Amino acid sequence: MMDTPRYRELKEKLAQQTDEKARIDTLVDLGVEVRSVDVEHASEIADEIIVRANAVAYTRGLGRGLNLKGSCYWLQGEYDTGLAVLKEALAIATRMRDRKLEARVLHNLGNIYRDMGDLANVLTHFEKALAINEELGDEFSQSVILTSISNLLYDLNDYDSALEYALKCLPIFERAHNTSSLINIYNTLGNIYFKKEQFAEAMYYFGENIKQSEPETPAYVMAESGLGKVYYKMQDFGNSSKYLTNALRESQLLGNAEVQIICHFYLGRLYMDDGNYRQALQSLNSSFTLADEYMRRHDLMSIHEVLSMLYDLMGDVPKAYFHLKTFEKLKEEIFKQKVIDEIKNLQVRQQIELAKKEKEVAERTALLKHQFMANMSHEIRTPMNAIVGMTRLLLAKDPKPEQLRYLNAIQLSADNLLVIINDILDLSKIEAGKIVIEHIDFNIREVMQSVRDMLMLKAEEKRIELRISIDRAIPKRLTGDPTRLNQILINLSGNAVKFTERGFVEVKATPRKKEGDKLWIQFDVTDTGIGIAPEHVNSIFDSFTQAGAETTRKFGGTGLGLTISRQLAGLMGGEISVKSELQKGTTFTTVLPFEEAKIQEDVKQASILGKESMQRLNKLKVLLVEDNEFNRMVAEDTLKETIPGIRLQVAVNGQEAINKLQKEMYDVVLMDIQMPVMDGVTATRAIRNTLPEPARSVKIIAMTANVLQEDVQEYFNAGMNAYVSKPFHSDELLLKMDSVLGNNSAPNNNKQEEKSTKPERTFAPLPAHVTDMNFLKQFTGGNPDKVQKYIGMFLENAPKLLENIDKALLARDYQAVKIAAHSLKPQLSYMGVKEDVSNIFLIEQSSGESAHYESLPQLINNLKRLCSKAFEELRNNK
Repeated sequence: MMDTPRYRELKEKLAQQTDEKARIDTLVDLGVEVRSVDVEHASEIADEIIVRANAVAYTRGLGRGLNLKGSCYWLQGEYDTGLAVLKEALAIATRMRDRKLEARVLHNLGNIYRDMGDLANVLTHFEKALAINEELGDEFSQSVILTSISNLLYDLNDYDSALEYALKCLPIFERAHNTSSLINIYNTLGNIYFKKEQFAEAMYYFGENIKQSEPETPAYVMAESGLGKVYYKMQDFGNSSKYLTNALRESQLLGNAEVQIICHFYLGRLYMDDGNYRQALQSLNSSFTLADEYMRRHDLMSIHEVLSMLYDLMGDVPKAYFHLKTFEKLKEEIFKQKVIDEIKNLQVRQQIELAKKEKEVAERTALLKHQFMANMSHEIRTPMNAIVGMTRLLLAKDPKPEQLRYLNAIQLSADNLLVIINDILDLSKIEAGKIVIEHIDFNIREVMQSVRDMLMLKAEEKRIELRISIDRAIPKRLTGDPTRLNQILINLSGNAVKFTERGFVEVKATPRKKEGDKLWIQFDVTDTGIGIAPEHVNSIFDSFTQAGAETTRKFGGTGLGLTISRQLAGLMGGEISVKSELQKGTTFTTVLPFEEAKIQEDVKQASILGKESMQRLNKLKVLLVEDNEFNRMVAEDTLKETIPGIRLQVAVNGQEAINKLQKEMYDVVLMDIQMPVMDGVTATRAIRNTLPEPARSVKIIAMTANVLQEDVQEYFNAGMNAYVSKPFHSDELLLKMDSVLGNNSAPNNNKQEEKSTKPERTFAPLPAHVTDMNFLKQFTGGNPDKVQKYIGMFLENAPKLLENIDKALLARDYQAVKIAAHSLKPQLSYMGVKEDVSNIFLIEQSSGESAHYESLPQLINNLKRLCSKAFEELRNNK
């Protein structure tokens, strides 16, 4: 039973009043005071108010009673009923022009819409309520709504803005000594600090609510659930389980759905982390059922995400994908709704301000999207550069026939992968929904043979026969897109090998029809595998679909290959069909149009450059500017083998390159972009603007994994003459070098962060072994000398990079931290150190965002602890 000073004061006031309208107003205040502790009692008070107000025709009292009743429905999770009652109250407030009551009703409507995940309506109602209270000069009511807006910003993952709003409200509530408002703001602050991973602060505010609240009340169990999730994040699973279990039991007695959803959710995560998947699924399903029943879309979104992770761990790919797609769809709906509503409500002053904020968010989102795509490009291309480059170098070492076969397969796979990567990373193509189909001459027999080479090892491993046949009537050379043809055939025949345990897989090409130079060729991929059940044949080309859950469990895979193949065939002007019989086999048939090439004889490709150009390149003096040891080795070896007479010098960063250019002249500078001390773009600007001639006009070619259009434009704006994308082909590099030498025209040249104290981050204990030599052994083909060579390089370079990170952090040079972390990241990967142990990617990303600078010292201390152990393991391995 509630027994606060305010409650006793209101009860005494009520007992002394004789005027019915005054008694109704006091009952409203009493109901509001009781509501945070005993919502059912508050609802009963609201019913009494409504009856009394109707009896004496007290319209304002009726409106206030309906508002109280609607807010109780909100707290009880009865959202539809609550909306109906509050809209009735709003009509009364509007009719009476009671601005104060109107603001309160709008606020409560916003609270319901927030729990329902309808962010568009939340914004509209909160902002209108805030505008009214600003007119009235009601600072306390403004702070109540600002607290709700803080919660909304929390929903939008804008934790810094949410914190700013909440901290503005805190002193106002403290001055007013309003317990319920303080409990509310403490809960808000606890949740914000929890999301910001400032667990000491989060625990403080949740702990304050434990002190402020009466046991077995909604506020108390909410605080318990808050402590439970903080302990979970701090990996104190014992305390986490204790608080979550207590809160769950008490919230079930109170009928508090919100706390039950939170507790079931985090208990499910505890069970999942412990490997108890059955119990995890049970808890998460309980959380889901409640969230669905009470239409809490934000909670549903989070639950779908974790269920996707759980089913993935359980090996149930279809369900994992279902929940992932539902999570993404729900997230898109919730956030998209907000944007639409803001556009519709621009006439409201506060909405205009929010539209400005939304524009900033949209611009930031676009920037983040660009950064993400750039990072993806760089992260994929950097290891691909080593794969392609070293494969090419090995091919030049006169390999044995069997080795040549493997190396050709690696090279072809890498080349095809790069084509696909280029299309994925080209934003304009993705957003326009189109991929350009090439129209070039190619040898169809070479394409078919490459399919055989790429799949032969797997077929031999499974002891099935792999047959390739080409009808003699098909011309030797065709005109079309060989890369896309290869991709389709690899997808179809790869599936055939995958789903065949005995017998054979046959890839057969036959002419279908001919009209002038145009020739339709039919490719049949036949296998003697498990076949496809009739009920699945029609859906087999759908994204992420396989022939039933049993197939997915047994054979794995995403089910994207057939979808991609059908789309490519359509873009090429062809089609794909399938015939199958269960347990007897399947035949996929694709019919594609090509043209007969005018020249049918294969011409042995001569050097891509003429004799005069090669002679000129052989006399060059080149400065290679590259910080990555592996990429530097590939570039050096490639240049020395293709241009034996080249004079090559090396710089490991932009500043060193400038120093060398000040002392001697070079014909060409091959400039990496992301480097420590000074990046390639900054170095280029310095060369163009500060060095005297002839160094100022030296030819500069960017060698980079970042090849998005915006990046390339920046390189040219800085004064670079050309660029080569990593992984580079030697022919392309030679052509670019020859091209810039032929163009003798000079290039056309026209914050303080706040320090805040952050609680100590809790890191998991390091595993028994932090390094894993399996990747390095595979990378070096098991050659012990090469393994030791790379280990030696790591043991030499990594301590220097760690020292650079330390010095940069001390100097608050966060860009230098980012660069050093970026350089260390692939080296840790080669040593088999996992990201979730090193957090090196997180360090790199945090160094680029001022909001995350304060987390760096703890992350870097953990990295040093990790590296110390790695160094010890690797030295013992030598």
